[in-house]
Amino acid sequence: MKLLGKINSILTGKKHIVILSLVSLVLLSSIIIPAHALVLYVDPETEQVYTTPGKNRVKLGKFKQVDLDESKQPSEEIKQMEVELDKKIEEFKAIEDRLEKQQYDIMVAEHEKLDNAAKTEISVKEKKWYDRIKIGGYTQFRTNAGLGGDFANLSSPGDKSIESDRNFFIRRARLVFQGDVTDHLKLYMQTEFAGGNVKVRDMYGDIYFDKKKEFRIRPGLSKIPGSFELLQSSRNRLALERADALSTGVRNERDTGVFFYWTPEHVQKRFKDLSSNLKGSGDYGVLAFGAYTGQGINERDQNKNVHIAARVTYPFKFDNGQYFETGVYGYTGKFVPTVGTNTSAGIMAAPLFDNKGLRDERVGLHAILYPQPFGLQAEWNWGNSPQLNNDQTRIESASINGGYIQAMYMIDSRWGKWIPYAKWQKYNGAEKFTTNAPFSKVRETEIGIEWQIRPEVELVAAYSNMERTNVKTLHHVKNANIMRFQVQWKY
Repeated sequence: MKLLGKINSILTGKKHIVILSLVSLVLLSSIIIPAHALVLYVDPETEQVYTTPGKNRVKLGKFKQVDLDESKQPSEEIKQMEVELDKKIEEFKAIEDRLEKQQYDIMVAEHEKLDNAAKTEISVKEKKWYDRIKIGGYTQFRTNAGLGGDFANLSSPGDKSIESDRNFFIRRARLVFQGDVTDHLKLYMQTEFAGGNVKVRDMYGDIYFDKKKEFRIRPGLSKIPGSFELLQSSRNRLALERADALSTGVRNERDTGVFFYWTPEHVQKRFKDLSSNLKGSGDYGVLAFGAYTGQGINERDQNKNVHIAARVTYPFKFDNGQYFETGVYGYTGKFVPTVGTNTSAGIMAAPLFDNKGLRDERVGLHAILYPQPFGLQAEWNWGNSPQLNNDQTRIESASINGGYIQAMYMIDSRWGKWIPYAKWQKYNGAEKFTTNAPFSKVRETEIGIEWQIRPEVELVAAYSNMERTNVKTLHHVKNANIMRFQVQWKY
């Protein structure tokens, strides 16, 4: 038959089995099947032809029996049938092309997935622990100007830049090395270059017990979990120095010891957000406790007695996105003071004290409403500390108390971020890290503004009215006015 010859010339190879089957059925319908319409369906996936509808079956059309005498010329009906078959053949070719393209895309995707997995595996194998270490830091450059009052006798243990013989001063120059060398170990080291000598500020390892990093211990030289302001990095703090009422407890904020920290996974994210964007203190645990030497940074133990410290804090997040953090902390132990003569203060003989150490203990509270845009920050602590007695002959444990209140407002603008602030602090108690642990009285008001020109560059201008004891001469300075400026760059 002419029609069959046409079909056979089109269909070749295994790929056209479906179409050949269709054509065969059509021919049967025109030669053998009784004269009634035959509806055909095909499943593109299984390449089967059916006479009934079903799942994944595509309708081809209706086909009728045609009486044909081979000796006669093809009738119009046969010609029409040839046209319909040509159309169906083209449709099946299109379906076949789509299936082949889908199979090819799947094959390519599988190969890419295998290649990426192989590359990742190779990367993990080749990456050494030192490739995970990050280097950063910051520098603070200051200058100041006395504006009146007893500025000539002004001195502060926490800020050597305010003394009268200073003009330009590098307050801090820190370099930090840190990194998660494995899923269960983080290394942290911070060095200080200001002052002309290289000093170690931090040197510890965080050892994690779980993959979520909720439980960890921290042996080494690190910050003591306690006051919010002591834990807050100097690069984030608004006021130029920490409040004396807190820093007199742990001067330089650090000591050698071992601490346990617990931070739930969702709170880890909050601490990170607060530290990055709202001048938080960082992650020092929701719960923290441990033991440390108690004699100060890079100092050896003097009495075979350790200090015990503990802290509980929690950063609440309200429905409107506002953060509020509050907590309690404290420490206890025995401190061995440094003694000596001080002729400028009238101390002609080294004061006596119990060489086993004197009671040194504090408890404090903190509360922080983070600046979004308005913020408040307050801390207060009470306790006992080694202190020189009134006749300057003996050092005994005496009471201390003090704290601060700070208000701030964060303004975002096209010229950067502006944060005006005001801080008032008060302290009555000993300066135990100074020779002979003299009594210190502090009343100070600071008003300033921080301008974050760029994320890596900040400028601070601050005015302070100070009433504080010069613990070197034991002279009490009143109504000293000073203007200070600081530029900080981070890297």
